[in-house]
Amino acid sequence: MLSINQCYLDFVEKILKEGKETYKDSNHHLVESLGNFYIIDDPMDLKFRAKYQNYTTEMMLDDIKSGKFDIEGCPIKSDALYQYVQSVEDPDIINNTQGFVYTYPNRIFAHFDINQFESMKKRILTATGSNRAVAVTINPIEDAEEEDIPCLQFLQCLVRDNELTIHCIFRSNDIFGAFYSNMFFIAYLGLKMKEEVNKEIVGEKLNFGGVHYHSTSGHIYNTDLKAARKLIKANK
Repeated sequence: MLSINQCYLDFVEKILKEGKETYKDSNHHLVESLGNFYIIDDPMDLKFRAKYQNYTTEMMLDDIKSGKFDIEGCPIKSDALYQYVQSVEDPDIINNTQGFVYTYPNRIFAHFDINQFESMKKRILTATGSNRAVAVTINPIEDAEEEDIPCLQFLQCLVRDNELTIHCIFRSNDIFGAFYSNMFFIAYLGLKMKEEVNKEIVGEKLNFGGVHYHSTSGHIYNTDLKAARKLIKANK
């Protein structure tokens, strides 16, 4: 089984060893891996899949706040991670009252004048095995001329064998600086979906099966390479 923390370390090390030097938008110099896929089936490192049946979003936030998931050398620590994940429940972030170009909670819960999280939930409640419980973050009209567009493009919740998994596709992902917090954010959404569906579903309750992660470009910026090497060395 693979936790977020272990996947983070594995992914950073993979790019350091196998990544190719390149440049992307705004001439950023980086080391990159293309076409990445991980199944993070034990995101919170609970060791046993059955434990996710009773593991809640509240418990997850408490664990984050306690520093349980802190990694030596990782630039994101418990307080910042807590604020990032908890933004899913923050009306100001959801409604983007602060005027950011985008936030993921806004794009998922409000941006298109529709709550896509609720739409996904309804699809699952209507047909548990649905392949239609999806959400998108890209707005082709608004984002066409924007320099800063969402890195996370697509989410899908699937239920198979009474287990809900959440699937994500990133067009671009900063593995050293953002992947870690991104995965906790997405795992939280998956747990939240499990909880919300279980409040209404008739019959056996769902378990949470983790995150299936895809990225077309996973990279580490050259400015972070030294810190990334220190991260791996500190966690050997």
